[in-house]
Amino acid sequence: MANKLVSIIVPVYNVEKYLPKCVDSLINQTYKNVEIILVDDGSTDQSGNICDTYLEKDNRIVVLHKKNGGLSDARNFGIEHAKGDYYSFVDSDDYLKEQTIEYLVDAAENNDCQISVCNMIRFYDDGTNDVFYKPCNNQVILENNDRFQTLSQPSVCNKLFKKELFDGVKFPYRKYYEDTFVYHELCYKADKVALTGYDGYWYLSRKGSILGHEGLNNNYFDFIEAVWLRSTFLVSHNVQPYGNDACLSLYAAVSQAEKLIKKDSGNKEMFKKAFSYYLFAYKQLIKSNVSIKQKVRLVLLKYLPKLHAKLY
Repeated sequence: MANKLVSIIVPVYNVEKYLPKCVDSLINQTYKNVEIILVDDGSTDQSGNICDTYLEKDNRIVVLHKKNGGLSDARNFGIEHAKGDYYSFVDSDDYLKEQTIEYLVDAAENNDCQISVCNMIRFYDDGTNDVFYKPCNNQVILENNDRFQTLSQPSVCNKLFKKELFDGVKFPYRKYYEDTFVYHELCYKADKVALTGYDGYWYLSRKGSILGHEGLNNNYFDFIEAVWLRSTFLVSHNVQPYGNDACLSLYAAVSQAEKLIKKDSGNKEMFKKAFSYYLFAYKQLIKSNVSIKQKVRLVLLKYLPKLHAKLY
């Protein structure tokens, strides 16, 4: 087993009910050479005090208290204080299986990979769970452009990163879907990505969350911006077919916004900007080898968005 130091960065904000399970799962990892950085992002419940109590339980724990700045800001703050050779990110209402870090480090070190990935399992307060992201059951090494297969699940929480990948990369301040803003850059900077096949990251799903099924709201425009950035990045770096795939995702995202988000004076500019992003995807895809049916949809969304929304 390798002995590289892993910095596990945990943003903490008002999660007193879930925090102990999360931190205990990190303390109990079979891979012991970790620093557990708990970033209290201005919690107003007992979360900050819970963090402090863990200082007495394990000398590998570092607690940072800061003014509330959101998830991205807390992660960036944790990175600034991290000393590890690798970075891992865990949300404070989630937890890791006990061998997760061991699997991730071994896969990265043994195969000279800069990113390693574990499967994600979604669990609920009622004790049930289901598979969320499980690309394989055994170790698979993705080289060359195959590594961009992992763009289908851009979460940073089920991955281990060589610290150098974050040189010049920060999570966007006060944005939703923050992982989608950055993962394509991290993946591009890596040479190889390892899929461990291990069901290592368990994330809590709660009704009413941004990722729930209650419908879209204005936060979704952050996702559209993130996919636009991914699209422009991949196309400009000639990463195909993933650049065109990102453009198709951008088409789909703008289509969803047109169909499901009610337009009002508060989001008028958001819609305008989203449509300007879509024009990039349109220009890229209309000259590509996508199907005739898809090109018809592209044209309809551009020129007759209301009709497109009724038809699709």
